[in-house]
Amino acid sequence: MRADALKRFVPALSWLASYDRRTLPADVLAGFITAVLLVPQGMAYATLAGLPPQVGLYASILPPLIYALLGTSRTLSVGPVSVAALLVANALASSSAEAYLADALLLAAMSGVLLLMMALLRLDVLVNFISHPTLSGFTSGAALLIILSQLGNLLAISVPSTGSGLETVYKVATHLPGLDPITATLGAVGIALLLLSRRPFVSLLMRTGASESVAVLTSRAGPLVVISLLTVCVAILQLEQKGVAVVGALPQGLPSPSLDFLRLDRVADLLPAALMISLIGYVESISVAKVLAFRRRQKIDNNQELIALGASNMAAAFAGGMPVAGGFSRSTVNFSAGARTQLAGIVTAVLVALVALFFTPLFYHLPKAALGAIIVVAVASLLDWRGFVNAWRYDKADALTLLVTFGGVLLFDIEMGLLLGVIMGVGVFLWRSSRPHVAVVGRIPGTQHFRNVKRHSVETWPGLLLLRVDRSLFFANISYVDDLVAEQVADNPELKHLVIICSAMNTIDYSALEALEQLADSLHRAGISLHLAEVKGPVMDRLAHFGIEEWLSPGKVFLSAEEAVQTLKPDE
Repeated sequence: MRADALKRFVPALSWLASYDRRTLPADVLAGFITAVLLVPQGMAYATLAGLPPQVGLYASILPPLIYALLGTSRTLSVGPVSVAALLVANALASSSAEAYLADALLLAAMSGVLLLMMALLRLDVLVNFISHPTLSGFTSGAALLIILSQLGNLLAISVPSTGSGLETVYKVATHLPGLDPITATLGAVGIALLLLSRRPFVSLLMRTGASESVAVLTSRAGPLVVISLLTVCVAILQLEQKGVAVVGALPQGLPSPSLDFLRLDRVADLLPAALMISLIGYVESISVAKVLAFRRRQKIDNNQELIALGASNMAAAFAGGMPVAGGFSRSTVNFSAGARTQLAGIVTAVLVALVALFFTPLFYHLPKAALGAIIVVAVASLLDWRGFVNAWRYDKADALTLLVTFGGVLLFDIEMGLLLGVIMGVGVFLWRSSRPHVAVVGRIPGTQHFRNVKRHSVETWPGLLLLRVDRSLFFANISYVDDLVAEQVADNPELKHLVIICSAMNTIDYSALEALEQLADSLHRAGISLHLAEVKGPVMDRLAHFGIEEWLSPGKVFLSAEEAVQTLKPDE
């Protein structure tokens, strides 16, 4: 029992015990390919957060190792992500230069603690209140903000790293005449090369005889190749002396683990941002983890993922890194490269550590425009325009939720945008729940199937009315159902029996129960008997405990609509 409990808490013990050595080459290759992508991405996302580039490298070493031990996904790649980086920049906009790094580490630690508390309290269900339209609008708005914020690095102009999108657009338009042509050229070339390294380069490799999988994986080296080319270009042409901003000297080696960032007086100020980073990071991580696990028929433990991500964020703070989460693009690369276990993540972490130990001097001449290009191309795929179009075609309320969230992120800030989206999403749900679909049904001739009289040719009977309520009954919708029943009673003066079919009801709360009791009494006084049919077992248990036979009488509870019809229909 202890061994099983330990394996549940440390899932790595399970896959290590049954590790197939034949998968070792695939894991090593996947780890190498993911590291090639993670090194430039990690540095780029650190600069997006307003942090030194090496912080992104530090966040890509210890956190993946911790996740490899505690995570339930075999292919999730944990490290810096774009949205979390933007949240960090937004949260620390008022921090002083001296306290900025310490506050970023404190954010990572607080995010980790919050995730662990959510796991302890089994609050993984909280993320269910962030609907897909809300999340899509949020990520699209955040992606656009990120792109706008990188115009400063791409054009060498002053652009605020935080604030509303409209403010950023105004600042860009104001400072656009002062852009640096050389920096702008480097940025444009970087973006063009990164775009060409995708589909055009893949197509070119396939025409030369390479398989599609090999071509796709080879193209993943695009960011590293681009920053290498632009770094060499800056160094040879001495563009730094002509005004091109470069990364400069990065510390060589790994930071000493420390808790110096702990400042209790900053906890209250950073708590809302830490909660936002925790929720968004978890939603992003669990979403990609489930998608990839489903493809290989593997299982993801939501609560264990909270533990793994919480511990990873605490490790990031301890090791001098920024908040981390599971990245969609990196995880997809890891999966496509053939990763079978989290050994691939361990290989990635080791390789990034080697880069931090021995190769940081090579990044001295790396232009910041190259990092801006990497960020812009990476987050451009988060702009979900097609999702809005599809939502508008399918359900305009969901499309409006997406639009409100997107607009809130751009017009106010990312926290307010997400809050508006959640409120809108919950509001739409409550509005729909308060107006359940109610159908008058009849029996399809020659069968025992009952369908909507407006959609099918069915049998009905004078004096008998069957209503199917297609939602659970609770305080917010019972009045609506009561009004519909009153309309049906008024339209059927010969009505003697009203049967409510409860096949779609999973719960009936106390408010609805009181209303049903009053409805039964009112109908009885009008000479109409109220009956229930197809009540689910758990619901029936609660109704029986409340004495349904007494207050429903002379009405009855029938097992099926057919039984109700056979009992109540008038003699022919």
